[in-house]
Amino acid sequence: MDLKKVGQQYERQELKRDTLKESPIEQLEEWMQLAITAKIPYANAANLATVDPEGFPKSRIILIKEIKKSSVVFFTNYNSAKAQDISNNNKVSLNIYWKELDRQVRISGHATKTSLDESREYFYSRPRESQISAIASNQSHEIEKEELYQKVKELEQKYEGKEVEYPDFWGGFNVEIESIEFWQGRPNRLHDRFKYTKNGKSWTIQRLAP
Repeated sequence: MDLKKVGQQYERQELKRDTLKESPIEQLEEWMQLAITAKIPYANAANLATVDPEGFPKSRIILIKEIKKSSVVFFTNYNSAKAQDISNNNKVSLNIYWKELDRQVRISGHATKTSLDESREYFYSRPRESQISAIASNQSHEIEKEELYQKVKELEQKYEGKEVEYPDFWGGFNVEIESIEFWQGRPNRLHDRFKYTKNGKSWTIQRLAP
């Protein structure tokens, strides 16, 4: 299949240095809010890239659940492939792409587990069905579909009328941002790109060639 002629022209507004926030977190929050306001489906979705023990990059879509002062947070099963990758090499990358706005954000940083209190708080904020599914699924491991549904059924019976027990193999990761790039699609592929790099307690901002 020849895809060389598949493409589009970008016609969005330009991204200027004098309109950028000095803090990349504030810039990320502004863009995220604009994406949410534009009702972009799964505006908080990001492609998370890790490296497995054999050195192969692996990526998958996750949902960012919080933007903090210098980091972003997502939650997962600690026995999953991505969590195991992080336990061996906690350098990760996230890419957020908002097609409708011709924008993307690339984040590089170090991932560490969130506190137990933070993980528990988010776990119990989820729908009860999602809590049970999180316990039933031995994520990234082989299973028959019927076995999974049987596990869910057994857990629903076990916790009927009771609070679902928090699983110690489930929780969050906090990605401390080391660098973050904001990309705005522009006509004739003359895109605007600005990269923030952590420099002690401040940030260095550079314009990059498209």
